[in-house]
Amino acid sequence: MAALEVRNEETIRVAVIGCGAFGTAMAMVAARKGHSVTIYARDEAQVSSINTAHRNPRYLSDFELPENIIATSSVEDALDGASLCMLAIPAQKIPDFMKLHKEAIPPTTILCNTSKGLYLPTKQLLSEAILEALGRDQPLAILSGPSFAIEIMRAHPTAVTVASKLLYNAVAVQRWLSSMSFRIYTTQDTIGVELGGALKNPLAVGAGMIEGQGLGINTLAAFVTRSSRELSTLCVAMGGNPDTVSGLSGIGDLCLTCFGDISRNRACGQRLMKGETLEDILATTTVEGVPTAAVAVFYAELCGLDLPLFSAVHAILDGKLKPEEAQQMLMGRPLGRE
Repeated sequence: MAALEVRNEETIRVAVIGCGAFGTAMAMVAARKGHSVTIYARDEAQVSSINTAHRNPRYLSDFELPENIIATSSVEDALDGASLCMLAIPAQKIPDFMKLHKEAIPPTTILCNTSKGLYLPTKQLLSEAILEALGRDQPLAILSGPSFAIEIMRAHPTAVTVASKLLYNAVAVQRWLSSMSFRIYTTQDTIGVELGGALKNPLAVGAGMIEGQGLGINTLAAFVTRSSRELSTLCVAMGGNPDTVSGLSGIGDLCLTCFGDISRNRACGQRLMKGETLEDILATTTVEGVPTAAVAVFYAELCGLDLPLFSAVHAILDGKLKPEEAQQMLMGRPLGRE
């Protein structure tokens, strides 16, 4: 592990808001660069364990955390003097968190959101909802791409994209966090990065449905290929760059979520096809692809787009289409060019 560490000439204070699996992984990424990292958790037992035993008892507990990661239950203490704040709490909770704690966030701190989703109450990009909640300009970046937390902890080579409308904010995050095991590419296409990270989730639920029905690799390969086309079509129509969507934060993340064994969205689709109810699944698991499916169809209708895979997944989740009817709906469409 030590051989993979890349030290900075410049070390900073990094705050990580959220002590789940991905927050823990982001703390580890920053700590490997030699930064002083403070991770915020509401659970005092987590805070105590991280500070004394150097382990997160609730997530990724097999991994020992370095001593330059400390934990606190105080948002103010976590953010005090932080040059970078990594947001790693559930997407739907971020705007309210920002509104509640905006006075504790230094106005020059770069916020880097790692949560993939859309803000459902207003059907907004999270970046828009964050800035509205703060009520001011704030340096803001979005980090996305194929990145399961456990593989980051294992220092498996991982590549992601960070986006900011002001490129120098993205470059700052890139320089502060990139290493031999965690490579970051930059872009100014915040729309493409955010939409790619959010909209691939319902498509991954669809991939899980295919596997859950016992259909083979022919079907899955066709689904993922056509899904990538629909994802690109919708993201570009909403203002994203096609190069972004064909990159790590678009097609890369789509592949990870459709094929990854620990993908919650994929697992949701599999479980539905094996007879579990959506209500029971959502009672114990956060599956962003379920509510995002409705927003994807809403966006498609706004743009006048015909996106049959998004529509089919949404209709099945909404109880308006039976899985066995989806084949006729999709394979029986008028023939056309690729």
